[in-house]
This record gives sequence, C-alpha cells and structure tokens, in this order.
Amino acid sequence: MTVVTEWGQDDTKAPSVGQNISVVNTEDLEAMDGMQVHFLDVDQGLCILVEVDDQVLIYDGGDSDTSSYVVSYLKQQGIREIDYMISSHYDSDHLSGLIGCLKAFDVKNVIGSDYEHDSRLYGSFMDAVEDEGLEMQYPEVGERFRLGEADFMILAPKEITSDSNANSVAIKLNYGDNSFIFTGDADVASERGMGALGVDLSCDVLSLGHHGSSTSNSSRFLEKTLPEYAVISCGADNSYGHPHVEVVEMLEVMEIDVFRSDVQGTVVAVSDGEKIVWSEEPCNDYSDGD
Repeated sequence: MTVVTEWGQDDTKAPSVGQNISVVNTEDLEAMDGMQVHFLDVDQGLCILVEVDDQVLIYDGGDSDTSSYVVSYLKQQGIREIDYMISSHYDSDHLSGLIGCLKAFDVKNVIGSDYEHDSRLYGSFMDAVEDEGLEMQYPEVGERFRLGEADFMILAPKEITSDSNANSVAIKLNYGDNSFIFTGDADVASERGMGALGVDLSCDVLSLGHHGSSTSNSSRFLEKTLPEYAVISCGADNSYGHPHVEVVEMLEVMEIDVFRSDVQGTVVAVSDGEKIVWSEEPCNDYSDGD
C-alpha cells in the first residue's frame, strides 16, 4: 500500500472547477490518453471503475444480479490486476460484485470501512479477502494514496456508527486539474463531517450519495462540492423512489448537468487533466424516482 501524507494547508487549494470541460460523443473514447472513469450500470447499486497509467481502482461492485456483468466489463477493458479495491460499506448492492472481482483478478489492496456487518455476504467477502492472502485496510480520514499520476484522499467515515450507510468510505479522486468525489451511501451527517475537514471539496464530478436519496446529498454538501456534473446510479422504477424529488430539484436549480444509469446505462468520462470528455451527452433528466 502506498500512502501519501495527509493534506497540508498548501494542499487544500484546488484548481478552479468547471473550466475547459467538454461533453462530446466519440467512439474512440477508450483510446484517449488520460484517466478513464466508468460509471457502470448495475441497476439499483453502485460500481465505479477508474483506469489511469495502467493502474486500476474499483469502487464498489454492485449487487449479486450484476456481479457477472462487472467481471465481464472489466475483462473487456483488458484488466488483469486491480491496484485498489474499495468497498464503501457492506450492503449487498455495493459489495456483492467485489467478491467476484476478488476471484477473477489479481487484487493488490482492499480498502473498507472498519465495522462488522451482520450478514453472510459480509462474511463471504472477508473470507474471500483472506483466501487471496490480503488484509483489509482501514485508512484514516485525510490519508492519500497514489494511483499512477492520479491520487485519492479519504474523506469519510470520520467515526463509525451503528448505521451501515453512514459508515461509507468516501474519496476525492484528483487528476491534474480535474477531480471526482465518490461517497457510497454516506448520509447527511457524514457529509457534514466531510465539510468540517477544512479541505477543498469542490469537484468536477460528484457521484451522488445513496443513489440520489434525500438521506444524502444535502444542499450544504452540494454547495461545498459544486460539481459541474452529477452521476446518479439507480435502477429504473426502483422501489425506493430514487432519486428523490428534493435532490433532483436542487440539481436543476443549481444547473448541474446530470447523468443517470436508469436512463442512460453505463457512462464513461475521460480526463486529460484539464478537460473531461464523456461517452455521451448528459441526459439532464430531473424527474424523481416516483
């Protein structure tokens, strides 16, 4: 595990967000140089794949119904090794697919949240980690990790609670002037803790917390992150009503461009460190899940 020192005062300054970013259709997206961020369509779940400089990070893996799709997708990308596997928390719609990835690929580091989940799936995941000769890593908030020319910082959880969602590992991924934030199912209290860290949370792309739920994505957090783009990973006609009306209304008022897996399927962003190119235009569908 490569750990970079915590953010210092000088490191809290981030490049300005929203400049020199383009959205274009291109069949050659995967051949472009830079960092690729794939937001996989795993129905009512979450799975994000990052590729940069021949290094790979996977953040969550979706539910059991989409596990084979995740493994197949990674293989189609030519992936054989995963440098960092991050399990935001241990609910099935985030965890199941990671077990398949542990068995299918050579995984070097596994990062998770330091709590025990009362489920057989959690036990299966921990057994799979041990079977691969790996140890779970529980980094502190503020630690940074190198991923090729990119790096990511741990934003949460600041403390462990009895609520699985609130324990989600959240990260800020930086590549040149561009940045992405992934929060799993982190709730409003966790978002408040991130805001109190004293670091710049502004980003170009925000993966909305908890599939666009109002238990996450507070107005204060959206104001601090100020994303140019929001990606909502949720299932079509899901029973939870995700994304919730309060959240999509805020996105529309703030004029944040939106991608949705329930509408568009898998979307891919490529950053060259200055601008971001997408596999398709944002749908800007601000309708709620109800």
